[in-house]
Amino acid sequence: MFKLLRSHKIKEGYIALISVMLMSTLGLAIMLSVIASGVDASRTDFSLQQSGAARSIASSCAEEALQVIVETSTTSHNGNLTIASGTCTYSITSINGQNITIQSTGVLGTVTSKIKVVVATTSPAVSLSSWEEVVDF
Repeated sequence: MFKLLRSHKIKEGYIALISVMLMSTLGLAIMLSVIASGVDASRTDFSLQQSGAARSIASSCAEEALQVIVETSTTSHNGNLTIASGTCTYSITSINGQNITIQSTGVLGTVTSKIKVVVATTSPAVSLSSWEEVVDF
């Protein structure tokens, strides 16, 4: 009888131990998934910040190109700028002095933003036909 009672208590101890181990494993899995989603969210947030900054840099370069057009009346010019921790390049092109197009590329870290501006007229003042962010020129 004593042996039977002792054997029954040992089996209950194993069940309790296995239950605690399973609950700990489940808790660890939940904790790891929460940490992983937090890391992904912070990476996404950082990428969005860099994307916005790269877009601002590209816009600044396009505005610089417009300023070059206003000051020099040129329809063909290339340039580059360093703004904060990013860089940008721009290119002013036209066909027969009309259809002036500005292609501006802003780079910040690994993020690149491209803006294409089409100038409708430069006389008596610069008038834009379009200003859009593009995937490629």
